[in-house]
Amino acid sequence: MILFAFLKRRPLISVCVPAYKSQDTIRETLLSALCQTVDDMEIVVSNDGGYPTPELESFAAHPKVRYFETERRLGWVKNSNFALSNARGKFFMILPHDDVLRPQYVEECVNILERNRDVFAAYSDIEVDQGVVLASEVAGSVEERIIEVMRNRYNGFSYRAVMPRHPKNWRNLQLKPNRPSDFCVDTTWILQQACFGELRKVARPLYWKRINERNTHKAWTKLPQTDLIGAWQEHCRQMGDIAASRLDNTELVSELVSHRLDARRVSETPAYLKAAMF
Repeated sequence: MILFAFLKRRPLISVCVPAYKSQDTIRETLLSALCQTVDDMEIVVSNDGGYPTPELESFAAHPKVRYFETERRLGWVKNSNFALSNARGKFFMILPHDDVLRPQYVEECVNILERNRDVFAAYSDIEVDQGVVLASEVAGSVEERIIEVMRNRYNGFSYRAVMPRHPKNWRNLQLKPNRPSDFCVDTTWILQQACFGELRKVARPLYWKRINERNTHKAWTKLPQTDLIGAWQEHCRQMGDIAASRLDNTELVSELVSHRLDARRVSETPAYLKAAMF
C-alpha cells in the first residue's frame, strides 16, 4: 500500500525553474506555472547559491512548489541540471526564471507527446516584445534528425520543451557544460533531445520570452572574436561526439562537424556569430 501511495503522488509534470538574481521577474514566472490548465504538477525551484530573493522565498511553502537552495553558486548549466535531477513527474521541462507560460502551454505540449510516440520534445512558437518567433521542428529518423540539427539548427526553442522523464535517459540528456562561457549549451541540448525522438511544436505562441541584457546569450555576443571562435569550435566538437555516439558513420559525422564549424553555413546562427567567421 505504501508503494502504491507513493506512485499516486507523482505529478504529471515537473516544471523546473533554475533561478539566480530573479527578484524582478520570478513572481510572474511562478504564477504563470501555477496557472496552467494542467493541475497535476510540481514546480521545482533551485535558487542558485541561495541568493537572497524575497519574492521567490514567498513561494517556498506553496504545496506545489519544491524549493531548493544550492550551497554554492553553480552557474546556469549546473543549476539547470540540479533542478531537472530533482524532478519527479512523468514529464519535465525547464522554465527560466524570467520567462512566462501561457495557461495552455503544458497541456498542449503533453497532448502532442501523448498522441505521437515518435515525439520526444514538444514546445510552442515563442512570443517576444517585437512579435512572434516561429519555432523550427526536427523530424524523421535518428540519422535525419542529427543531420538536420548539425547542419541547420541553432535556436534553442526546445530548451523549454516538455519531455518524458525517464531516469535511464538522464546520463545522455543532462546539459553539457562548455567552459569557460557555457556557450551554446542550450543548442547542444537540441541535438541531445533529437537523439531520443522528434522535436515538434504547438503552432501558436504559448510562451513569452523576456529579452533583456541579463539574458545569458547577451554575454556571448560580447566575447572577443578569438574566444567566440574557440567556444564555437568546442561546441561543434561536443556536437560531433554526440552524433558519433548514435551514428555508425564516421565519414558522415566528420562532414557534419566540418559543415558546422563555419557558422555561416548553419541557417539559424545569429549575425554576430556568422560575422566572427570572417
